[in-house]
Amino acid sequence: MKFSISVLKKSLFLICVIMVSCNATTEKKQGRSKTNINKEWQYLENNTNSTAQALALASWQDINLPHTWNALDATDVTPGYRRSAGWYKKELNIPTVASNQIYQLYFEGVNITSEVYVNGKNVGGHIGGYIGFNIDITDAISQGNNTILVRLIMAIIQKLFHPKKAIFIFGGITRDVWLETFPKEHLSNLKVSTPNVTNNNANLLATLTINNLSDNSTIKAILIDKNGTEIQSQKLENINSNLEISFNDLKDIKLWDTDNPYLYTLKVQLLQNDTTIDEISESIGFRWFEFKDYGAFYLNGKRLLLRGTHRHEEHAGVGAAMSNAQHRADMELIKDMGANFVRLAHYPQDPEVYKACNELGLLVWDELHGAVEV
Repeated sequence: MKFSISVLKKSLFLICVIMVSCNATTEKKQGRSKTNINKEWQYLENNTNSTAQALALASWQDINLPHTWNALDATDVTPGYRRSAGWYKKELNIPTVASNQIYQLYFEGVNITSEVYVNGKNVGGHIGGYIGFNIDITDAISQGNNTILVRLIMAIIQKLFHPKKAIFIFGGITRDVWLETFPKEHLSNLKVSTPNVTNNNANLLATLTINNLSDNSTIKAILIDKNGTEIQSQKLENINSNLEISFNDLKDIKLWDTDNPYLYTLKVQLLQNDTTIDEISESIGFRWFEFKDYGAFYLNGKRLLLRGTHRHEEHAGVGAAMSNAQHRADMELIKDMGANFVRLAHYPQDPEVYKACNELGLLVWDELHGAVEV
């Protein structure tokens, strides 16, 4: 497949700044919490579409996530691989259900078509295995034990550009699952860009949403450097639900590059009467890039020879159900061999991959296509 320079210039060739902490079991910020619930699940290999029939069966297997039922199918001597349905189950204990909180499940990746049930109630689903999704479970949970069921449906998958060639897909809950809680009035959809960056100054633009905004709420935004020192802050009053925050003419900014991947943090707080009720943050690398005529690539005004490789999200013995440590190790190996660039093929990969690239100094070619259901 050939790409013109004009197409390359428009490609998603960015330093990724996705921040998802995947190491701690529970991550707490003011007004919200994020708890990893990978442990103590069960898996059922059965095609039934009835929750009652699934629960009545005795063949559930104890597992931990991430998990795939196809871990060895790509390497065994039996042709083909299992493409039907399967079930996952977890008993989730919630000691207290607060009336002013929202509870949701966040799945980083479930292959391929999923339906989620909580205490017998269908609370939502998703199609596609490579993009994370949230399921609001506030109205389905109760204090104490709650039963989570996830039904997965596999199908024949074919490669987008080669419709006659089958591509192997790992079925299962192949990435982390989290229980997230936050107040009813909360922040979401934080997106950060750096529209103007030079060696002398930089601008930052952030957009976000305030859900269930009340009359007396204000916003505080703080830009913090790598050492935790506040660079600049601002407080916004008379706000609306869709908000823009700008930091202009920032001086003495340290630029992100492949040898020195310097990162800042933008912290946004939702305040009521000067008390923080919610807080979210995002990691930022200030840099600019361009392709000169005939393909030369420049980062921060300096020509950079791209040395890189291609990476699939799979590992011997576990398939696509890789741990965060394995994802991180892959990216460290790529960096250690002298690369400064990685092409992620052919789909959005685990959040830990982008976090590692951001911190290690790897440029990313991120692909949104790859496989389609037929």
